[in-house]
Amino acid sequence: MREDAVYDYFSATYQAKTLLGRVVYLSLYLLPGILVFIVVNIEPLFRWEMAITGWSARYVQYAWVLIITFGWHIFVPFAVLRYADKLTLRESCAFLGLNRVDWRGLLTVLPVFMVGFAVVSLPYVRYVAPIVEDWTKTILLFRIPSYSIFQDTPENIYSFPPIALLFLGIGNFLGEELYFRGYLMKKSAFLGQANWTVNSVLFGLYHLWQVQQTWPMIGLILTFGLLMKLRKDLWVMVGFHFFVNMWMAYGT
Repeated sequence: MREDAVYDYFSATYQAKTLLGRVVYLSLYLLPGILVFIVVNIEPLFRWEMAITGWSARYVQYAWVLIITFGWHIFVPFAVLRYADKLTLRESCAFLGLNRVDWRGLLTVLPVFMVGFAVVSLPYVRYVAPIVEDWTKTILLFRIPSYSIFQDTPENIYSFPPIALLFLGIGNFLGEELYFRGYLMKKSAFLGQANWTVNSVLFGLYHLWQVQQTWPMIGLILTFGLLMKLRKDLWVMVGFHFFVNMWMAYGT
């Protein structure tokens, strides 16, 4: 476990301390996922969006995912830190962990963690995930629409043009980690020892628009909060997030 006085200071000072604040910040874990679910998975609304934009189903979904991952996940933390917490841009970058790197974590801990994840994921994906996936398929609301780019084949999401994938990747790997681990995990530090577990579970549940792919992986997603608890570094998490997505898409 890595000690980080800056991380601990921001967690202790800026964590939610009132009941209303705690409800708000816990809600922020799920709100962007609820929004994507509404605008993408509710078919009549989605068909209307296609009609008024003239875009294909593929690019309407891309636009919404980019708005949330690149927009919400990056803009909201900076906006709240600036206008609610009164932090400067430099202080906000320090809060989020953008201005420092845990090189030992990146070069030694992360590779070991990735190997461990790969080893554990193989039996998990084979024996545990299918049980949860079968359960999600029994609930009509959770079924991924046939037009969704988040169907089982990774080519659906990774076959966009390179520049589109670049922005999607920034939003996915950096945006999600900045929002969930760099920002919300400090705001929910009032949860104490349960914080990393709650952070991981809510991060998994947030993916409402792809329930059948993500919810069965809740057991593996616990590793996200655990690694952040151990290393307290945003860039380690970005590297781990990239590895997990590539491994789950092509390695399992």
